[in-house]
Amino acid sequence: MPSQDYLRVLNPSLSGQTPIALIVLTLISAGLLIIIWRNRDLISTDNLRGKIIFIVISAALIFTFGRISFALSEVLIFLWALSILWIRGNTDNIEMNLAMAAWVLAYLYMHSFHPVKADRYIITVLPALAYTISLSLNNLSALMRSRRASTVLSIAVTLLMVSSAIHYTAGMPQEYGIVKGEREAAAWLMNHDPSYRDRVIAADRGPAFTWYLGDYVFTRIIHPQRRELSLKYFYEVNPDYYIFWTGKTELPEGYRVIYSRDGVPLPGRFSRYAGILPLRYRIQWMLR
Repeated sequence: MPSQDYLRVLNPSLSGQTPIALIVLTLISAGLLIIIWRNRDLISTDNLRGKIIFIVISAALIFTFGRISFALSEVLIFLWALSILWIRGNTDNIEMNLAMAAWVLAYLYMHSFHPVKADRYIITVLPALAYTISLSLNNLSALMRSRRASTVLSIAVTLLMVSSAIHYTAGMPQEYGIVKGEREAAAWLMNHDPSYRDRVIAADRGPAFTWYLGDYVFTRIIHPQRRELSLKYFYEVNPDYYIFWTGKTELPEGYRVIYSRDGVPLPGRFSRYAGILPLRYRIQWMLR
């Protein structure tokens, strides 16, 4: 069942692997290995120029992974796909296969470069992954003598994935105290600073507070293990308000808590905007 830890519910990957996930990944990996093996003759083709270009671009993709801008990587991925198409020609549904491969690779390279990662980002590549699963199962079933192998494998994987989804959602708690605390913190800020839309606001859960406040909120998490780097990104934004619920977060210099309830403190930058609050809150703030 899903963890009661809020972050693990938002990001299931933090909870570790499950037997169902390992079974599905094993089937997919086996199918992809079969595809690679069947196309091993790409490097032994008589098209010498095409072979050299394919090898050079493949090597460039490997050695530049996570080291250059994802925009440049996507150009290399496009050229890599064209080199295979040049060698193979228009055979065996190759255009669709290469399009899906380029889609998955573009996703991987973009997120290797992007500093922020979340489980929900996988939504953008799900169509390509679904195609990959189908292609893998088709290649696995081709190795079996039974005519019903493809149908059996497809039904088995579908049942495994659906049962995993049902198992997860059925055990997901319907309410979290932290969500209530976040909503109240956002409501308090809107009530006590009518000009909050003109302020720079950051939070450890930026997307959630963007929804609560109806205005963009930067995501900034101050990691204790990477505090120096976290503060660098934090002060680049230099927010007037910072809302967080991570209990071990140490306040950045120049900030004081002006609101705290249900485990959600709301520090503000005292130096510039203390005057926007009602007098009684300013007095409370200064006495902290």
